[in-house]
Amino acid sequence: MLETARVQYVFLDVVGFTSNRSVEAQSEVVATLNDVVTKALQAMAVPSERTVLLPTGDGIAIALIDVSGIDVHLRLALEILRLIAAHNSITSDAMRQFEIRIAINENIDNVLPDINGRRNVAGAGISMAQRIMDKADASQVLVGHAVYDVLRQRQRYFSSFRAFTATGKHGVTFSVYQYLSKDAPGLSVTVPSAFAAKKVEPAKLTKFAAYYMAHAVANRAFLLSRKSDPARDYVATVLLNFLAEDSVAASETGPHEEATKCTWHASVASFEEQYHYYYGLDFWSLVRLADLLRTRYLQPYREHFETANYMTSYAFVKHSGVHNVQAEWPQIANEFGLGLGREEQRTKGKGSDRGTQRP
Repeated sequence: MLETARVQYVFLDVVGFTSNRSVEAQSEVVATLNDVVTKALQAMAVPSERTVLLPTGDGIAIALIDVSGIDVHLRLALEILRLIAAHNSITSDAMRQFEIRIAINENIDNVLPDINGRRNVAGAGISMAQRIMDKADASQVLVGHAVYDVLRQRQRYFSSFRAFTATGKHGVTFSVYQYLSKDAPGLSVTVPSAFAAKKVEPAKLTKFAAYYMAHAVANRAFLLSRKSDPARDYVATVLLNFLAEDSVAASETGPHEEATKCTWHASVASFEEQYHYYYGLDFWSLVRLADLLRTRYLQPYREHFETANYMTSYAFVKHSGVHNVQAEWPQIANEFGLGLGREEQRTKGKGSDRGTQRP
């Protein structure tokens, strides 16, 4: 009959085990870790017959089988961290100093013999413990939901956990909780890098986007004069798109070749004439085409366009957009005469960086 038991796990490994560390130093680190774990188990008075130690190469999975105490695994983890911090404080050789990361979990798992006839454990509890540990950084302790659900109601651990949602293989999400304490030697309470807010770099302008903005700035006065046209922003998006495409094509065509142009009466009709031509097209066709163009080419740069009636208007460029054209595509800025001083004064005078402006 298959034996099952309540198993509490302390799953740990050495962070950066092989990084800048000789083989001899690696062996000594493993020996030190084994000694630390043995001493910590003795300090917790955990009976050896209720302990399964599974080496993982650069770490250890400690399984406590039917051990009394709702927090024995957490106290064991903190004692291990304390002993490692003490070891590092008296060890001058950086290769023999080390840090670990720890996961704590518990579950009703299977207890069974391994291939050598020794007692082993298997089940969801130990598998989840490893997944949880993978989200921790050096000197951090992360616990699973089962552990959190028991400890969070106790006064000693009240408000001692910070919750995160982790993503594992195949996009499966699960909850993890970081243990926080100011009185635990060696414990790190910084946010794990797996959950730290990622800094999003602003999108660099493509040549197309730069030309689009340059044409928009060059024709701003006319577009402002068409404020009463209900389809103005859609027409502007379509027309400016075609003009930008033509500009890109012209910039990439050799001196002895003729660039293919897609704007109606390109190089012949004025911007005003072209605007009236596109304004005369079917309204809903314009809307659908403008939406597609915005989604495909302009969405990454929406912060550089003004707003009208709380919607982004891709007809009017903020000063931040003009500045990016100048910085990233100076040849295009020079082509359209987008001088920094003059443009800065003009756009600031019109309040073009205000999100509430309605052009």
